[in-house]
Amino acid sequence: MLAENEDDLQKLVNIVKEESEKCGLFINIRKTKTMVISREKVVPQIDIKIDGEQVEHVEQVANFTYLGHWITEDGRSDQEVKRRIGMAKNTFSRMSKLLTNRRISFATRSRLTKCYVWSIFLHGFETWTLNASLERNIEALEMWLYCRMARISWKEKKKNKEVLEEIGLKHTELLKTVKTRQLAYYGHIRRHQNLQKSIMEGKINGKRQRGRKRKSWLNNIEETTTRGINECCEVALDREEWRHTIASNHWQEMEQR
Repeated sequence: MLAENEDDLQKLVNIVKEESEKCGLFINIRKTKTMVISREKVVPQIDIKIDGEQVEHVEQVANFTYLGHWITEDGRSDQEVKRRIGMAKNTFSRMSKLLTNRRISFATRSRLTKCYVWSIFLHGFETWTLNASLERNIEALEMWLYCRMARISWKEKKKNKEVLEEIGLKHTELLKTVKTRQLAYYGHIRRHQNLQKSIMEGKINGKRQRGRKRKSWLNNIEETTTRGINECCEVALDREEWRHTIASNHWQEMEQR
């Protein structure tokens, strides 16, 4: 349940409680948690009550997992991306005997890695807001996987380009996959009238805080397409033209870097 302030959230909880009890469902206080998404260094505390009684067993958490996605009170994607990187590495380590077996062709092991390791990392990635640091982390993860699959030690001090040439690849693919699918997701949202579109295009009242402006998810779309967001909004309405945008020369430029 989402609300702009404590009073609205309390009203929403009361409505859900009343309507649920009509169907024989009851709110489990011990499993109920609250979280305030805020840019303030000191996050305000809230007091939500059920039946007029303070929810004593509900702790106000700084983060929690929702549908497998790590949500934090600062609204950033950093912790979720790093968490997914750790999960992908753990999965690879558990399957290392298979994925580093040289009796199996590298192409086959690469397909297995994409199936079992990449899929772990890419869960919920369409909503990530990426900055330069996170992009480097994603590329580092892919190179980490390749080095272990090819049994290349960090002590050899080989450059990424040399590693890719040794395994028969021209460029990395993981970050490209993330950005390509984010564009496809943006186009899907833009062409439909739903809650996701309202959230994506909605504006927050008030003034922006002092300091450098935080990068948004729409900024990622602009950077990937090298177009303004207004132009992206128009182009995305045409499915075929948006598909052409996703497969445009921008990706070829990335591959040549």
